[in-house]
Amino acid sequence: MRRDTERNPDERLVSRVVSFYLPDREALGGADPLKLHPDRDWAIFGTGVYVWILQTFVRLHIAGAPVQLVDTPPPAGLVVAHADHLKRVLSEANSRADLIVVVAQSDRRPQSLADFAVVQNAASADRDHFFIPSWSQPGLVPRPPERGTRVENVAYFGSIKELDPDLASPLWAEGLRTRGVCWDLRVIAFSGNDHRYRELRWNDYSTVDVIVALRPRSAWDARPKPAAKLQNAWAAGIPAILSPERPYRELRRSALDYIEAGSRAEVLAAIDALRANPTLYSDMVQNGLERAREFRPERVVARWIDVLWREIPERAATPSYRLMAKARRYRALARRFKAMSFGASADSFGR
Repeated sequence: MRRDTERNPDERLVSRVVSFYLPDREALGGADPLKLHPDRDWAIFGTGVYVWILQTFVRLHIAGAPVQLVDTPPPAGLVVAHADHLKRVLSEANSRADLIVVVAQSDRRPQSLADFAVVQNAASADRDHFFIPSWSQPGLVPRPPERGTRVENVAYFGSIKELDPDLASPLWAEGLRTRGVCWDLRVIAFSGNDHRYRELRWNDYSTVDVIVALRPRSAWDARPKPAAKLQNAWAAGIPAILSPERPYRELRRSALDYIEAGSRAEVLAAIDALRANPTLYSDMVQNGLERAREFRPERVVARWIDVLWREIPERAATPSYRLMAKARRYRALARRFKAMSFGASADSFGR
C-alpha cells in the first residue's frame, strides 16, 4: 500500500475492492477523477453526490485504499451509492444477490432497499446505519488571525431554502445596519446533483467574522442533517451561531463550541455578546480550532476504512443480515419486475 502524509497506516486493509457508483459526471467537466485533489479542486465538490461519493472515493484512493469509481454497478461485491441513485443501482445490477449495497443517505429519508447506510449524525445510527461525519469544506481558506476579534462581517453559507426567512427580512437587515455589520449571504438555489455551482465561494472564510446558520423552525428536528456548518466554522477559526438542532447538540461539550439561537432577536443578541466580549470571541476561536482536529480528513478516512472493510463485512456475515438481505432482494426484484411490466404495457398501449 502506498503511503504519504495523507495515507492511512491501517494495515487491516485487504485487497477486496469497494466500488463507488457515480453514473452522472457532467459537473466533472472532463476531469480525470484519479487526478483530482479535494483541496485543489474544491469547486467540484458542491453537491451531496459529489461530496459523499466522489470526494470519499478520491480521499480513499489517495490513502491507498482499494477503491474504484464506476458508472454501472459491478457484478459483485460492495458498492457505495448516494441515496438519490439507489433505484438506479438496483435496476441496473445484473445480479442483485451478489452485491452489498451501501447507501450514503445524506439528508434523505431512510432507504429500506439498501443493505446498509452511512448516516451523518450519531442519532441516526443503528446496527445497519453507520455514522461517519461529513467531510469538512475542502480547500478551506481560514479567517486570518490579523482580523483580531472584530465583528464586521456575518455570513451564511448554504442553500437558500435552509435559511430561516427571518434572516431575509427588513428587520434583520436593519438590525445589522444599526450595528455596522455587513451580511454576507452565500447561497444557491439547488438545481440538481450533477451541476457545478460556479458562483460558490463556500471555501473562503477569509473576510468572515461570524457564521450564522439558523434553519426554518420546521427543520430543527430533522434527523438526517449533518453538523458540517459547525465543523467548517471550527476549522476556519470563526465563532458560530446556530439553530437548536440535534447534530450540533451531539457535538457540544461546552459553551465555547457555538452559540445557540432560535430567532432573529437571539441571533442579534449573540452578535452583540461577541462584539462586547473580545475574550469570549478569542476563546471560541481557540476552542474551535482544537475541536476541528476531530474532523481532519485523515480521521474521516480512517472511519470510512473501518466501516467499509471491517464493520460492514462483519455485519454482513451474520445470519440475521442474510435473512434481511434476502427479503430486500425479493422486494427489489418485485419492484424491478413491476417497472418492466409497466413499461411493456405502456408500449403496447402506444401501439
